[in-house]
Amino acid sequence: MVMRTMLRGLAGTAALAFLTTAAISAGTAPAQAAGSGAALRWGTVMEVSTLDPVYGTNYWELVAMYNSYDTLLWPDAEKGVKPWLAESWTISPDGREYAFKIRAGQKFHDGSEITAEDVAFSMVRMLTVNGPSASSFRMINASGVSYEGDTVTFKLDSPNSSFLKALLLFRIVNKDLILANLKPGAFGEMQDYGNAFLRTNDAGSGPYELETYRPGEILRLKKFDGYTLAPQKGEAPATVEFQVTPEIATIVTKLRAGELDIGDPTLPSTVQRQLGELQSMQRREDTMPSPWFVIMDNARAPLDDVWVRRAVASAYDRDTVTKHILGAGGPLAGPVPAEMLPGCEGVTTYPFDLAKAREYLSKSKYPAGELSKRKLQIAAVAGSDRFNNVAMLLATNLTKIGIPTEVRPVRWADIVQAQTKPETAYDFVLYYDPAKVSDPTLFLNYYTKSGWGDPYPPGGMYYENPKVTELVQAGIHSTDPKVQTDSYCQANKLIAEDSPAVFSHTEVRQVTSWDYVKGFPPSAGAIFYDMRFENWAIDQNSKDFQNNQKR
Repeated sequence: MVMRTMLRGLAGTAALAFLTTAAISAGTAPAQAAGSGAALRWGTVMEVSTLDPVYGTNYWELVAMYNSYDTLLWPDAEKGVKPWLAESWTISPDGREYAFKIRAGQKFHDGSEITAEDVAFSMVRMLTVNGPSASSFRMINASGVSYEGDTVTFKLDSPNSSFLKALLLFRIVNKDLILANLKPGAFGEMQDYGNAFLRTNDAGSGPYELETYRPGEILRLKKFDGYTLAPQKGEAPATVEFQVTPEIATIVTKLRAGELDIGDPTLPSTVQRQLGELQSMQRREDTMPSPWFVIMDNARAPLDDVWVRRAVASAYDRDTVTKHILGAGGPLAGPVPAEMLPGCEGVTTYPFDLAKAREYLSKSKYPAGELSKRKLQIAAVAGSDRFNNVAMLLATNLTKIGIPTEVRPVRWADIVQAQTKPETAYDFVLYYDPAKVSDPTLFLNYYTKSGWGDPYPPGGMYYENPKVTELVQAGIHSTDPKVQTDSYCQANKLIAEDSPAVFSHTEVRQVTSWDYVKGFPPSAGAIFYDMRFENWAIDQNSKDFQNNQKR
């Protein structure tokens, strides 16, 4: 939805930042001249620290990977998935074996053809190096991957209803290119399995390929001329440039001056409303199934006590967070957004109430003296004013009820690494999780042992309720949609009651750009597919575009 708002005192407006690492923006090359193809220039707050599709976790890493790598399947609003690199597939009667026929004639960026061998290699590599992307594929082992001719086969440990949708997160890499660039490492004859090379290089086949990458400074993608999975549209950007600019004021200044075409979604809502009122500017708001959480380390005292966790949830002031710090936010009850579990009602929530929080705390096994012995820590992504402000609000309220708490700014990469062990996981981590596929297990798996220790914030939650695990497994192993929905709904309710995390709200994405930028097409419920730039358009006839591209 595109909208406009009033312009008042932009220069004096305070700006918030989001997910910033210690990156310093440097000078960038000028935009392409009008007539040689449109350059989409995006001012981003957050650094792209890796290009490896197995390890990408932050917003802009994922955007880059969705454009430079392709998947076997594509999201479909009616069927869930449809053919993409795989032109067809079959499923065995027992629901354990999936065979995919690879579409002929598709090319990697180096011109070599994509084969079933590349697909098998990509899956085995992902499972072996066990990066964040592997967390959606616990149902398969490397030994269950094989190929013959143009067909790759995946044999699951047991039937799993989430497997096809999970394949929307599985990206195909160029086996020969990786083998030619191995470095010493921990994976036997595969050495480092290409980890060092893929961190800064491109081995994909997507509609855009890597042109320039200077970590902490700039990432520039260009159209891949050999792309044939989708029509090449002349109005799509010829290049897409992510300019890392930690200073919000600099992004705003460059956007107004036409040196940028689009701003970071994390620009403060007040600033975006003001920019959106300017002539030739547009602002859009999209309600997203992207929940915000405060993850708790359930394995560590005092958060191993359900009454303490309920007290924490009751000390979280959602209204102030959504209305005054972030400027927008939708409802969230439990870990799964309502869009994914329609009709799942009666989910326990803990409204903001400090008196109730103190009451819950009085029921815990920890006396007040015990609770005051250690100051708990909330990890907030370093450089993010809005995360810091939310964390400070919670820390203040927790201290008021007798749980001393402090905020610690931490680099995103250090947060995800710390979460891999219960003894190093933070007491609290504030983050939000985009619904990359429309499947409740994307969130629910972290509330079972299968998600423990994953290098991602909820991997450090270490929560388990045997009944929740039973329900999640029942849904996963069933082919009956009603059984799946009922099982996931019941699991969602039990989790919400146990309060292993604070379930804050769902994201409202706000983006401001020049009005010659036409983007964010429907994505069939799979976030980031609306960021595939071959489906975007730049109006090159716009006078504003022509003037701005010279800057």
